[in-house]
Amino acid sequence: MARIRELAVRLNRHSITNRKIKLGLFDIFKRQDKSKGETEQSATPTDFKTQLDIVEKDVFAKLKPLGFKKNGRTFNRRLDDGIIQVINFQSGQYPIGQGYEIPGLRENLYGKFVVNLGVCIESLYRFQSPTENKKYYKEYDCQIRNRLGKLLTGQDYWWTIADDNTKITEEIISGLETKGFEWFSGLDTKDKIISNNGHLPYDASPRAKLDIALMVWFDDKEKGSELFKNYYNTIQPAKSSHKEYVRDLAKELKIEL
Repeated sequence: MARIRELAVRLNRHSITNRKIKLGLFDIFKRQDKSKGETEQSATPTDFKTQLDIVEKDVFAKLKPLGFKKNGRTFNRRLDDGIIQVINFQSGQYPIGQGYEIPGLRENLYGKFVVNLGVCIESLYRFQSPTENKKYYKEYDCQIRNRLGKLLTGQDYWWTIADDNTKITEEIISGLETKGFEWFSGLDTKDKIISNNGHLPYDASPRAKLDIALMVWFDDKEKGSELFKNYYNTIQPAKSSHKEYVRDLAKELKIEL
């Protein structure tokens, strides 16, 4: 009986020791998780969204008297000729994974933003998307696109968000009042867009001449068909999905190629 009691005591001690070890490990993990949370909290960067909201609000205060309306981070100004001018604030995406950033190929743009410019030809958009009836147009809806930073610096320029963005706001407002509206002024009527015939400042898309052919075709079937055929004949390679798309579009419009 004495030996049995001694064995029971040893087993009990062993069990208590194991529990202490398990609790000790559990406590370590708890401390690690807590420490990690505290580190993440203390390392919280500038509230980029709030700061960008401030810049956007100050810029819109200058644009609103000029006829622009706001929808999210996008501003629209509707002109008489069915032209919609678009200004959009786009923030850099949060990098996912340690290997997200690849210098020279994929940059980390988190904490930065760019100002997109666009011109939407509403009749052309509705022709290509007949089931949609939009009140506001996004930058990616536009047939003609550019970026304010590119107009100002000659390259794709992103502003870095900081705690005090007064200087950045002044740069954007000044840039819009000069280069931005100068770019818009070359594209504020259908006649100007058509006369450029796919050249500057309408150079954002290789299919610009197809858009122009369609715009002309809406009002002048003969002239528009001729422009359409000229565009079709320039598409290379001869066997491509885009050329097939244009061929099907010609059948729909009853244009003989």
